[in-house]
Amino acid sequence: MGLSSSSPRQAIGLAAVAIAWACAAAPASAAEAASATFTSEQLSPTSWQYSLTLNDTGTTHLGTFWFAWVPGKDFMATAPSNIADPSGWSAITTHAGATDGFAIQWKAGAGALLAPGQSLTGFVFDSATSPDQMMGDSVFFPGTPVTTAFVYSGAPFSDAGVQFLVEPAVSTVPEPSSLALMGLGALVFAARLARRRTPQAA
Repeated sequence: MGLSSSSPRQAIGLAAVAIAWACAAAPASAAEAASATFTSEQLSPTSWQYSLTLNDTGTTHLGTFWFAWVPGKDFMATAPSNIADPSGWSAITTHAGATDGFAIQWKAGAGALLAPGQSLTGFVFDSATSPDQMMGDSVFFPGTPVTTAFVYSGAPFSDAGVQFLVEPAVSTVPEPSSLALMGLGALVFAARLARRRTPQAA
């Protein structure tokens, strides 16, 4: 018995329904992703304080933030000090000897994971590494920026992890030269306004 002309259409329709049902029934794969920024404040001629903000830009929680590091390599030229942690997180410094740099591993405690779409501040440390050096390549691993970082969804090495660069935050404070120009403009405007208000002699 031959197939009717409507059978191929019915078969295609049933296949489409089956595919749609399978996609709806399968859990969406979670995507791990992050970004981070840092600001710096000079404490002395040879010391700076760095403050980092971590952003969870994926669809998984984040439980480990490892700054200046990729597996097997630490990038900072000098050891960090006075390390501070966000609430519920703890830090350790990693360093593998004379041919390696330094890095900071921050790990979330129970209930402190960073949720998708959220940001977390409070990652702070002092360093003798200047902002220019921090934004350059590692002296131990040329070609790799010092601010290279890694995140894991849970504890360190709990998954494949994600590598990214921590970028300097965009400053919203005007530069001194900009402030000077704004001040000069305000003075000129005030002088013109005062001249207009001064009555002219007859």
